[in-house]
Amino acid sequence: MKPVEIKIAWQGQSDCETCTIRSSALFAELNEEDFSKIHSPIDDLGYEANSPIYSQGESAQHVYTLRQGYVKLLHLNPDGTSRIVRLVRPGDLFGMESLLGDHYKHAATALTNAHVCKIPKNVISILGEESPRLHRQIVKKWGEALSQSEGWFSEINTGRIEVRLARFLLKLAKESGSFAVAPLFKREDMGLMMDVKFETISRALASMAEQGLISNITRLSVQIPNIDTLRNFSEKGI
Repeated sequence: MKPVEIKIAWQGQSDCETCTIRSSALFAELNEEDFSKIHSPIDDLGYEANSPIYSQGESAQHVYTLRQGYVKLLHLNPDGTSRIVRLVRPGDLFGMESLLGDHYKHAATALTNAHVCKIPKNVISILGEESPRLHRQIVKKWGEALSQSEGWFSEINTGRIEVRLARFLLKLAKESGSFAVAPLFKREDMGLMMDVKFETISRALASMAEQGLISNITRLSVQIPNIDTLRNFSEKGI
């Protein structure tokens, strides 16, 4: 077993055939014969919130699937500024640039405690050549990532901040009984996502609470009393 590092814990080698999110992950369409061709270990890793997964410019040797939690992809500009370009959600693939180049184009960091599968890119290359099922899934996942990134910019970077926050919360909300719950992240991270100062995020959340759109704001989550009302607000801004 690999040594346990601070903020990163090795959970063992992934059993991809019995994975609980296999239906939405990279190996969704593979059969038993395909799995028999995987000869390199796929590590199952746990990351604590704010732990780096890989750095921009680092040698790209792996592709990652997120099983639990949230991960941010951060682009560092030459002038020292940075921007979150994608929010990775459970079932999403990231680090895909390793399949085309030698270095990662962005930095990946756990926004929350995260559970990640670390897949050697040679596994993907070999299976991609031998299995049309995996090739289809890679193309599908790449398309989803591009669509998600494009939608990300258009939806949470246009309009007044309360409307943008409403769209953001609706993307992540999960219904729980008579209300819904959406995760929140560090206000600085949310500011980087929406290209505003973190104080603006805090003020906007308070304004939305005063309007009854959200409630029970904590550091890590917020309740949505009526998701249809929030959706109507996100569409009409009223």
